[in-house]
Amino acid sequence: MNSKENEKVKPKIAKRIISFVLPFKKILILSFFLNILFSILTAITFPLFKFVLDLVFNESIQITHSNSSDIFIQFKEFVFNSIIYIINVEGDTEATLLNFGLLTISIFILKNIVKFFTNFVSAILQQNIVKSIRDKVFAKLSNISLDYFSKSRQGNIISILTNDVEVLNNTTVLNSLNVVREFIQVIINMFFLLSISPYLTMIAFSTSIFTVFILRIARKYLQRYSKRMQQFMADFTSTLQETIAGIKVIQAYNAEEKANNKFYNDTSKFVKAAVKHKNMLSVVPGLSEIFAIAALCTVLVIGGGLVINNQIEASELITFILLLFGIMSPINSMVNSIAGFQRGYVAAERVFGVMDAESKVISGKIPVNSFKNNIIIKDVSFAYQDEIVLKDVSLSIEKGKKIAFVGASGSGKSTILDLLIRFYDPQKGSISLDNIEIADYNLQEYRNLFSTVSQETVLFNDTIFNNMLYGNEKASEEEVIASLKTAYCWDFVSKLPEGIHTNIGDRGLTLSGGERQRLAIARAILRNPDILIFDEATSALDSESEKIVQDAINKSLENRTAIIVAHRLATIIDCDTIHVFDKGRIVESGSHKELLELNGVYKNLYNIQFNFV
Repeated sequence: MNSKENEKVKPKIAKRIISFVLPFKKILILSFFLNILFSILTAITFPLFKFVLDLVFNESIQITHSNSSDIFIQFKEFVFNSIIYIINVEGDTEATLLNFGLLTISIFILKNIVKFFTNFVSAILQQNIVKSIRDKVFAKLSNISLDYFSKSRQGNIISILTNDVEVLNNTTVLNSLNVVREFIQVIINMFFLLSISPYLTMIAFSTSIFTVFILRIARKYLQRYSKRMQQFMADFTSTLQETIAGIKVIQAYNAEEKANNKFYNDTSKFVKAAVKHKNMLSVVPGLSEIFAIAALCTVLVIGGGLVINNQIEASELITFILLLFGIMSPINSMVNSIAGFQRGYVAAERVFGVMDAESKVISGKIPVNSFKNNIIIKDVSFAYQDEIVLKDVSLSIEKGKKIAFVGASGSGKSTILDLLIRFYDPQKGSISLDNIEIADYNLQEYRNLFSTVSQETVLFNDTIFNNMLYGNEKASEEEVIASLKTAYCWDFVSKLPEGIHTNIGDRGLTLSGGERQRLAIARAILRNPDILIFDEATSALDSESEKIVQDAINKSLENRTAIIVAHRLATIIDCDTIHVFDKGRIVESGSHKELLELNGVYKNLYNIQFNFV
């Protein structure tokens, strides 16, 4: 994206960021109010020193009425006269000084109280905004079709959900509040400066044009380094996620150093980009400060001449210089915040990129709550990017029948299951349930007809009971226990310290492979589906575990339609129809006996597995 296109996109991004803030407008208004109050209390502390100077050098302070029509003079007289009215004790300089000290202390105490509540309210606002964005991104991710995940690195997605959302908030919402607070301080101080000397104020701020010029030059570099930072952060997050997931393989192959070097290189790239970004952020306010100091020195020289010529009072010049010092900090803070917006926009682009990702699997509108007759797959073809996986596949699945898919790895067996459950849609051909295209059905209702048990059992770091509820969130404890018994799980679950309320750890690793697989079957049964799918459900188990799990499968299949994918032919011999896949096509179909009589691919697989070669 070139710079002109980027400038057109930024207002849209800003508008979308605001849409996340508006639901918390009450907290936002309170935050603005507290920030304004804090700015006023901070800005008013510098003019207070004029009274000390007047009391020390003139030994008196007096209420003035110039009757000037100048708004700045009127503002100064209102503020100064109000303070004089509070602290002045006629004829008693020491008492006036004491009152001044008490007033100053009171203002600073009040300012810090307001600061505490400002930070407290700001934290509530920020965390609610972060939560709102994360919740919406997570909801998007949980509903988007699987093709998005096949094209995206998991670590990159995690980085967007954690790091980018936080950066978006800190560099846009938080910076906006900072800009508002500091801007109010600048405006109040400007009123005081202009009330003392418009001429000196013009000289002091003549350098602002240079600051604007610096910001314009720095902006494109800040954006470039911001993009690199966010990408490199995603890279090392991906490396971290992949390393944790594959730690057994890494340690088994003594590849710790290889993993360490990869992570080291990723973090090194991030550090280089972060240093460049930080350097640029430091240069901008640094140069601004140099110009500001140059203006301050010029004011001191010219202002000194005005004092010598009795054009302004010495106390007013010193107050003017104190105000300039006071205004430099909020201006630098504003410059930093504005420069930081670039990183926020980069993070926002990545976050909204996820939220705008289009799901290729779109829900239909026809309701469905049962499987009545059959599923017809007709001339279906499918490819992952350029790799063709299925070619003109046709078959029928009748209600109440047990169907099996067999074939070599990569022959298309699991892909046809993904198409049946509508994780993907075929690029050619059609799939219909009871004579209606499955794409026309309500997606959630259609998927409710299925339960799946795969080779890779997915369990969550939670209790057995809560893991079961993924199958049916409304199930009672009695129903959960019944499904556990059907899947031959109750014998080991009942012996756990807290029974079904025992936490099974990350991915259920406190249990054996066979136990995890039986829990997956119990979860599938609890759903009470019309169609049960077993995708290589026993291939990773030892013989003893396989026997138990196979018994659980056989029991769960009673009076149900079933689709079974298996390498081990012994598990599907009793199926009504077996479809043999080879290179993305169905090359043979029939019962076990019929396929053996064909003396083809199935017979060859059978002979190999049962040592009849």
